[in-house]
Amino acid sequence: MKKIIWSLVLFCTLFTSGTAQELNLIGRLNGSIGFNYESIDYNGGSLAYSPGGGMGLEVGAEYRFFNGLSGYGTLGYQYNLALQLQSGTNGSNKSSVTFGRAFFTLGINKFFKFSENTLHGIVIGVGGNYSIPGKLRITENDFSADPIEYETNLGFHIDAKLRLKLSDVIFLEPGIRYRQLELEAKSFGPNTIDALPSHLRTLNTSGVEISVSIIKTI
Repeated sequence: MKKIIWSLVLFCTLFTSGTAQELNLIGRLNGSIGFNYESIDYNGGSLAYSPGGGMGLEVGAEYRFFNGLSGYGTLGYQYNLALQLQSGTNGSNKSSVTFGRAFFTLGINKFFKFSENTLHGIVIGVGGNYSIPGKLRITENDFSADPIEYETNLGFHIDAKLRLKLSDVIFLEPGIRYRQLELEAKSFGPNTIDALPSHLRTLNTSGVEISVSIIKTI
């Protein structure tokens, strides 16, 4: 599925690259809910975290071609933080998980126009994402494990957005996106990868994003 989507996106982008009619700038903010949840210990209890969750920001550009079809590319960063911190007469106790990754997206959109009013239409998109992960860091009851580094990898996404017309050149797009992406562990400090539990050897960062984008026509 991932290879099919990447091939389709690249073909459409190359095929229509010489016919661009309009350039838009994109700014996108998302809150992500991961499909996979794990937990670490915190003072005898559990602290849940999801590698596919967190907040993200993207900036990029969209080229409109013809018949509502457009190609887009963005650069983004996604960050996940789970934290519990307790202070008392016996000192502090901290458990936390942090993970961030930069990524590129490339995709195609199809715009279905409703009207020239505020509810302008709906946008259906499909694309690929190339992820450059940072280090996953886990602290459990004040003990910090060695950071885990992950390989870069390709994933894909499918999304749907409402296009709200604020002016002739500014549009707002609230939407939802399904994202599929798994990352393989590359290093674990001086330890071997086999020392990691299976859910950390292959990190499932798939999830659903609730987003809002601002589109500016130039």
